[in-house]
This record gives sequence, structure tokens and C-alpha cells, in this order.
Amino acid sequence: MIPESRLIRSELVLRDMALPQEVLLARKSLVRWVALSLGLILPNESRTLLLDVLDALLYFHVKKESPTTKDILERLAAETREKPNAKAVYYHLLRLKNAGMLTRKKGRYALSEEEGKSLDSLFRDFYFHKADSAFNNIGAALKKLEDSYNL
Repeated sequence: MIPESRLIRSELVLRDMALPQEVLLARKSLVRWVALSLGLILPNESRTLLLDVLDALLYFHVKKESPTTKDILERLAAETREKPNAKAVYYHLLRLKNAGMLTRKKGRYALSEEEGKSLDSLFRDFYFHKADSAFNNIGAALKKLEDSYNL
């Protein structure tokens, strides 16, 4: 038996969703829509901390800043008017880092190594790179299958 779970390097969820006008009216709705489209949350997800963390990271990226964890916690506190659970924030930052969406160097986080890169380009490049990598292996496997049928 092939140890399938050990073969998985990452998973890619991308949802093709309608973008209704009412979503465009509020930043929080847009952040939720983007997170759902990119597979970062599940439909009907009720927990919002990941959305708040993502919102903060998007904010800092647009402002061309690489925040520390403290900067992110302060931004979350200012936006939500509540003290965020630092352990839960670390968990979400680590989750995004492990997915390859976030880098951390010298205690500072960044969505992209390329300063000034648009959010659209940043996420397109990330998902295209992941899909291309997956399809390289899928292509090799399909070629081997095709060859096996021609024996």
C-alpha cells in the first residue's frame, strides 16, 4: 500500500464563485469572499479570527509594510476593539506560512518577497505556481498510464 498521506505536499482549493454587488460594499465581506474563494475557510465558517488576520496582512501588504507579530496583534485590537488571542493568531500565521502564502524573516511577515506587487498578482502567481507544480507530476503519471495502455 502506498503511504498516500505522506505523498501530499500541499492541497489547493480554489472556488469559482459569483461576486455579487453586495459583497463589494464592505471590506469585511470582500475579505471573507476572497478567503472562501481561495479555500482558506469553509462555507458557513463562523470563526472569524483567520479573516481578521488575513485582513491585517492584506492591509500591511498594501501599505508596503512587513509587520511583526506585535504589529498584527495591535492592528487586530484596533480593528476589532478586542484583545486578540495571541496563541490563536500565531496558529493562523503559522498555517498561512506552512501553506506557502506567507514568509517570515527576522520576525517580520510578508505575503510576497516582491515589494509593491499587487494583491491580484500575488495570489495569481501563488496559485498558478502550485497548480503548475501539481500538473507536472500529474502529467508524468498520465503519460506513464497512457504508455501502459499501449503495451
